[in-house]
Amino acid sequence: MDYTCRTKTLQALNKGMEKGTILLSHKLQRPEGQWNKKQKTDLIDSLLRKYPINATYAIKENGILSVIDGVQRLSCVRDFTNNRFALSKDMEPVLVNGEEKALAGLRFNKLDEDTKDTILSAELQMYELTDCTEKDVREMFRRQNAGKPLNGKQLRVVHESDAFSEAIYSLATHPFMNKLMTNAQRRNGTDRDLIIQALMLIETNQNSDFTSFRTKDIDSFVIEHSESCMNKMNTLKEAMDNLDKAFDTIKIPATSIPMLLYSGYRITKDKKSFSKFVDIVNGFMAGYETNEDYKQFVQSGTSSSENVKGRLNYWKKLIRTM
Repeated sequence: MDYTCRTKTLQALNKGMEKGTILLSHKLQRPEGQWNKKQKTDLIDSLLRKYPINATYAIKENGILSVIDGVQRLSCVRDFTNNRFALSKDMEPVLVNGEEKALAGLRFNKLDEDTKDTILSAELQMYELTDCTEKDVREMFRRQNAGKPLNGKQLRVVHESDAFSEAIYSLATHPFMNKLMTNAQRRNGTDRDLIIQALMLIETNQNSDFTSFRTKDIDSFVIEHSESCMNKMNTLKEAMDNLDKAFDTIKIPATSIPMLLYSGYRITKDKKSFSKFVDIVNGFMAGYETNEDYKQFVQSGTSSSENVKGRLNYWKKLIRTM
């Protein structure tokens, strides 16, 4: 592996993202939209105050830079300069070329020209990685994040194959997941884990039991069995497409999302009536609060094999009625 460290202005970075020569959708990175307004404002404020900002990292292949560290920073820069959010109302005044500016609550297009130019000419460092293997990339990602508060869900990607990571990223960023996930769940990697858990249920049969959702058991599944479920991805995506079309909004506890996705997969694979399945899901959600038979499996120890099996068997009985 080799690398070059380059300094790029925000204007150049914006042009790269606009042209597609800088991509923010690498499978190892969390999707955009993880930061709140305070975090976004802090970045713009830091640029204006000339505070040091961590470098970004990107893999360079065929002239395309795929960012593996820095997606939130770069998407923040792009979104602010495209007027997609306003600065926090509690942002303190900042000196711009010797003149104090009150920028709180303003969007980029409401800034004076001097401040706009200062922001667009601000610079970030980017390490461009070349001639690197997939193992190099994953090992560097692990080491870069070794001292940061990433949880087990977020670091699980280091165990995954390239193809598996791409498939999980695609499903975790599916439009239907936007209807299921909160921003906090997105930030801590719950979306990826729920997809993996659904695949564990799909792969469970008389000979193989993947019903424990404890961290070590999910890691073990990813390391030892992820390749065997690659041929299930397209059917799962089709099920999620159907669910996305069927529900404008949906409120279901995270502990039941893998069961919902598993059941959608079974209905799609077996070519049963999806409209009838939607009726079953609606009935489940309407009666959830008083469903003591089911809720016994979500009171405590929800990741244990016993409780996961309890929830799975309940959903299996639901779809057997079709």
